[in-house]
Amino acid sequence: ADKTAPWAGRISDLFSGSNTRSTVLLWAAFFATMFGFYFVNSWTPSLLETAGLTKDQSATAGMMLTLGGTVGSVLFGVLASRWTTRSVLLTFTIAAAATMTVFIMSISTLTLAFALGILIGGLINGCIAGLYTLAPSLYGPQVRATGVGSAIGIGRAGAILAPTAAGVLLDAGWTPEQLYFGVAGVVVLAAVALFALRPARSA
Repeated sequence: ADKTAPWAGRISDLFSGSNTRSTVLLWAAFFATMFGFYFVNSWTPSLLETAGLTKDQSATAGMMLTLGGTVGSVLFGVLASRWTTRSVLLTFTIAAAATMTVFIMSISTLTLAFALGILIGGLINGCIAGLYTLAPSLYGPQVRATGVGSAIGIGRAGAILAPTAAGVLLDAGWTPEQLYFGVAGVVVLAAVALFALRPARSA
């Protein structure tokens, strides 16, 4: 009988040996990425309206994000079949942060803003799909489920915090541009964490 089985999957195992580095970086990547994802999807229409667009234009931009999101995960899967999951995910994360900054500065040109909205939606959704794909490769079989599950839980914390933090900062006088730049910076932190990760298997 496997005497180690009763101890498999403990949270403490995620912080033993080489697992510590992977756990901390994966949690950071999940938190920052989901923070960015839920900020974009929750606040974009209202922020664009605050920035000067009409209600209909802002709603259309929100729809563009959703449209992009429907193809983002599929696109990630296609690219990950040709390159490593980590490299594609890192590219998506950096591109998402860059596109967010360009998007909020381009709203005076609606066609460009809508196109960038589609791109943001696809990239940030692809980031989420990529994290779910990458996470299992960071752990051995005994702690894999615990490692992935805990990372998702940390990500949910980012998802809960993002809309609330955006509202607080908006009330404090932040402009839509400052909010988008700030969240883009958070997404860049996810890219830094992903760059530092070293998957246990080729991924």
